[in-house]
Amino acid sequence: MKNHNIIFIGPAGGGDVPHNGASAKNYHLMKYFKKKNINVTSIDTENWRRNPLVLIKLALTILLNQKAKYIIATNNMSSYRVLQIMSLFPRKRSVIYWIIGGSIADWIKEGKVKAEPFKQVDYFLVEGKKMQKTFAEVGFNNTIYVPNFKCIDYLPEKRGRDRNETRFVFLSRIIPEKGCNTIIEAVKRLNNRYSDRFIVDFYGPFEAEYESSFRKAISAVGNISYKGFLDLRNQKNYDKLAEYDVMLFPTYWHGEGFPGIIIDAFVSGLPVIATDWSLNADIIEDGRTGIILKENSVECLVQAMIDIIENPTMVESMSVACQNAAMNYDIKNVVSDEFLKKIGIC
Repeated sequence: MKNHNIIFIGPAGGGDVPHNGASAKNYHLMKYFKKKNINVTSIDTENWRRNPLVLIKLALTILLNQKAKYIIATNNMSSYRVLQIMSLFPRKRSVIYWIIGGSIADWIKEGKVKAEPFKQVDYFLVEGKKMQKTFAEVGFNNTIYVPNFKCIDYLPEKRGRDRNETRFVFLSRIIPEKGCNTIIEAVKRLNNRYSDRFIVDFYGPFEAEYESSFRKAISAVGNISYKGFLDLRNQKNYDKLAEYDVMLFPTYWHGEGFPGIIIDAFVSGLPVIATDWSLNADIIEDGRTGIILKENSVECLVQAMIDIIENPTMVESMSVACQNAAMNYDIKNVVSDEFLKKIGIC
């Protein structure tokens, strides 16, 4: 490998192994670079608000390393601020913006942020084709499609399912914007006809303001349970996830990009019922690895769940397709030597 001065800026766990999201992606990327003997200096911005010294280190690094190759992989506003700081110094550096989340091009389009700081970026690494199109609309054609990824070393075995009971699961943050209320309302309606043919289990951390109302709502509805937190850093919990049949993901959260939880579902052989939101339709092949809801409504979710409950054979074939699709998102296949050469890292 060439010995570049590569500086990586982004959250990577702050010394801990992250649960999920951007921090987990960056953490595994750093481990992967190390495995491939790519020398990278990391500025870990995890919890930077509680550690302002990180900002001082960041500013000094940019000032003293103006000819380095920078990889920026933070959330949208943080990346914008980093690029603003870089704009204060003469441009001799190379900049790659590995986009986290899906809204920065929309922000440029809507005038929420200025386009000027982004003109110093050599490549935008985007997680979906839809995102490439939006960047082109605001004048940036220097995008490379790089889907989200995981380190996939294990595919759990799918055991024979109970065709008389469909097991749905939700695994994400417990907030209204992830579609939790939509699921609760859908279950209420399904209980009128299918009360003995399905269950829905929720896993994930709560948004503090929502916990009380969520617990109260599910306590009044049959066939719903909150099961706590399923830590997928523990490989055995993929076996637990694989005990379910289908994942529910009717999100409309504004910061959604390429949700890593969809990869986790595929790894575990779970087709995903999801809204046509952000990049979901880029990832989920409708009718093969999941169902894309035509609109974000309780009615659409109810119908999709009924289709699953009444067609157990379809679910079994979709499960196989999901585990096959999962390997497309293994870090070894996404961050290939060919890709690294393309962006000038090796």
